[in-house]
Amino acid sequence: MGIGRSRAARSQAATASGHGHVIQVSGSGNTVCAAGPADPAPMLRLPAEPAHLAGREKEAEAVLALLAPTSRARAATVVSVLSGLPGIGKTALALHVAHQAVARGWFPGGAVFLHLRGHDPAGPVGAEEAVGTLARVLCVDDAMTPDEQTGLCQAALNRLADEGRAVLLIADDASSAAQIERLVPARSEHRLLVTSRHLLTGPSLRARLFGLDELAPRGAADLVAETLRHARPDDPRLQEADAIAELAGHCGHHPLALQIAASLLTTDPGRAVAALVAELADAHTRLDVLSYEDGGHTTAVQAAFRLSYQRLLPHHRQLFRQFALNPGPNTSTDAAAALWGQPRARTRNGLAALARAGLLAEQPVGSERWRMHDLLRVYAARLLEGDSATWRSAAFSRLLKHCRKLVQAANAHLHTYDDGPLPDDFRDRAHAVRWLEEERANLMALIARAAATGHPRAVLDLQERMRPFLLSRRSYAADAVTVTRLAVDCAREIGHPCCEATALNHLSQILPDCGRVEEAVEAASKSLDISRTRGDRTRQAVALTSLGASLQRAERYEDAVKAHTESLVLSQELGDQGCIGEALMGLADTLHETHRYDEATGVLTESVRHFGAMGDWHAEGLQLMRLGDTLFAMKRSTEAVETFRRALALYQERGDEHHQAIALQHLWSVSDMSAEEAVDNYQRLVAVCHKVCDRALESVALNALGDRLDQLGRYEEAVAAYREAAAIHEERDEERLLVTVLKNLGIALRTAGRIPEAVEVHEREIELARARGDRHKEAEAMERLAVTLRCGRRRLEALEARVRAVGIYREQQDTWCEERALGVLGLRVRDAPRADRTKAGYNWVLTHLPPSDVVGQEDRILIALTVMHARAGHVVAALWSWAGLTKLMGRRLDEGGNQVPEQYLHTLMHLMKTAFFGVHPFQALVSLRNRLRRPTT
Repeated sequence: MGIGRSRAARSQAATASGHGHVIQVSGSGNTVCAAGPADPAPMLRLPAEPAHLAGREKEAEAVLALLAPTSRARAATVVSVLSGLPGIGKTALALHVAHQAVARGWFPGGAVFLHLRGHDPAGPVGAEEAVGTLARVLCVDDAMTPDEQTGLCQAALNRLADEGRAVLLIADDASSAAQIERLVPARSEHRLLVTSRHLLTGPSLRARLFGLDELAPRGAADLVAETLRHARPDDPRLQEADAIAELAGHCGHHPLALQIAASLLTTDPGRAVAALVAELADAHTRLDVLSYEDGGHTTAVQAAFRLSYQRLLPHHRQLFRQFALNPGPNTSTDAAAALWGQPRARTRNGLAALARAGLLAEQPVGSERWRMHDLLRVYAARLLEGDSATWRSAAFSRLLKHCRKLVQAANAHLHTYDDGPLPDDFRDRAHAVRWLEEERANLMALIARAAATGHPRAVLDLQERMRPFLLSRRSYAADAVTVTRLAVDCAREIGHPCCEATALNHLSQILPDCGRVEEAVEAASKSLDISRTRGDRTRQAVALTSLGASLQRAERYEDAVKAHTESLVLSQELGDQGCIGEALMGLADTLHETHRYDEATGVLTESVRHFGAMGDWHAEGLQLMRLGDTLFAMKRSTEAVETFRRALALYQERGDEHHQAIALQHLWSVSDMSAEEAVDNYQRLVAVCHKVCDRALESVALNALGDRLDQLGRYEEAVAAYREAAAIHEERDEERLLVTVLKNLGIALRTAGRIPEAVEVHEREIELARARGDRHKEAEAMERLAVTLRCGRRRLEALEARVRAVGIYREQQDTWCEERALGVLGLRVRDAPRADRTKAGYNWVLTHLPPSDVVGQEDRILIALTVMHARAGHVVAALWSWAGLTKLMGRRLDEGGNQVPEQYLHTLMHLMKTAFFGVHPFQALVSLRNRLRRPTT
């Protein structure tokens, strides 16, 4: 007799030959076959292994490691729980590893698969019902009470363990820990693998939790492609790799969504992948598209989500819906509390409940940052449309107020110009910077949502306060342009020309960092026009200063000086001390940029006096440092050092550690001190920069530290310093500075004897220079690579790298560098006897070589080198050039098909005629003898 809460839930058993039983678990469709009671050997005819498990290789290996037999020295994991959001592929992974484990012979006793229907609309399988099913599989009398059945099941499993016949139990789609507690084996030889949307925990359940996330982009695309290939191996849509990748992105790399999308394509072979991508592009209808009907049975992502949502408590449902109001990629606990309008502790509990239900994830764990899958966010946004507009607006306004408050507090910590107390929302400057880094993407999305939903003043306020942080890093310049343009549009929307002029000024300051200098000039000019139209002379002065800065970036220096001078005159007429200071700074910068140091010194001296009289110690210190830089450029080093000391004393008096570090860096860059003293000083400076979270200055200090360590021969420490500096530039997306640090790092690694690492660094340097379009730096990096390869006894590769550098110099018509590089290759075309004749011969060979689309410039240079070395009697150099040419031509032969041999032979024939014409064999032999006699180092 079946054990269960209802007759419909009971199992149905039929007698089979050989004293066996065939048991149909109600509602599951799984067939369980077991032998007679005298020889209990459980064995489930497992559901078929999934045909495609793309992108889950690492997870499968990790779960198999949990199921593997263990020695006595290592404790076994008896219960493992695969958890994750609906449709993430938990059952597919469980079946895959089950088949693998059984095939490897880890479970001689067989496998039992129980579908617990944790989210079935008809209700889940009860704990008593589940243990009753297991009892029948193990051929235990099912007339017992649930407690007796549990004991008999454990006894049967213990007997199998004693016989060396471990059993794998799979409990699929469990909804609670209580549902599986009776199934946990008492002996560690057996394993229980559970799949659940929930994080199953409980006082009596000790389980290893294994969370599944969405697939990686490559794995997601592979899953779609494999499904199409399996259905039709010659499907032409398999060639649409980009469209398939875009399709996977719209599916959120979610396995169920990917399978539905693949099914829609396989059942409609004429449907283009791009057409389905276009249907999924609209987030409002995406969940409707991700639905597949087959014979009255519907598989839909939305339906899977609905089952989990309906199990939530009412107030947790509300939190789930409100989560969609934050447009960013993740939400902090504090932001969620603002949205929900509840205390932080209660919000944390609510978020944890959503995470236990598989609808949310804290990533990384303990970070207080919560992420919702993209498709779940779409589902939550759809549910949110059913709530009142007033309720939604109130929640979003709370979020805006919360973010504005924190951005203002963070900005105060970043720019401590006042002597008053700092907001206690952050511990220090480093804490504020970290928060801004973590929240940047959320804040950008929030500003865009606020602009689209009628909150223009919030946009203006957030943009104003985020601007200094966004300007602090070049990689954020595009974000700064985006939000500032939104601010301009919002100012126009509310009919506030003053705010529009201010936003245009801000835009003109940002655009040059994106390489859009002329647009910056146009934005500043529009701001000036608005101010003049309104007769607002103060804003005219500000706009003129912005225009001068933009003109300077456009290298229109005379116009820039004129704009700054006009701004200064106007500000002095108005008596606006702030505008006077800004105009003086802008004018000084332009004069310094044009090397008019005497005039710049006078203006900077006046600006120092001006800010001192105003009591603006921060600006006074900055102008002192600019004055010191100008004095040093004029070779007035003593005065420069004294000026930097004044700036340092000013910041020390105010206790501003951040700007103390900046002043120290300026001071030490012009001071005479021993290398040992410099190392100590720069190590302290690095520590201070790290403390105040000034990554830009920290990278400068690390690079300087590396230089001093290299001077002392402490190469390993220098390498470590350069690597840290390079990591910071990578993080900040500062390619120009990164190229310089990589140059120093490569040389330090070569000096330290770490040739393979040095080669990798030089190749990275070449790649960056090429990407930036800086051909000259690319050639210089090629030459450094050649030196390193030569040190590593890779002479042919070194020769090839040097020849490439010569080719680039020739393209750039840089005759001086080309001749220097040729001299290193042994061809004296400068400052040597008969150099002009050698150079003329080299150029003649290059000019008279036969034209060819296959033979490249490097080949031609090597041919010319071989000819000239041979004619000069430099036999060894000629042989090396010949070897390099042969290697290069061999590569051309592999790449160029049948056209290369003819060109190659033609070039070789011409080479032989040219190289040996006029060569004196006796002179060549004498040259070779002299080279062999020459002492080597």
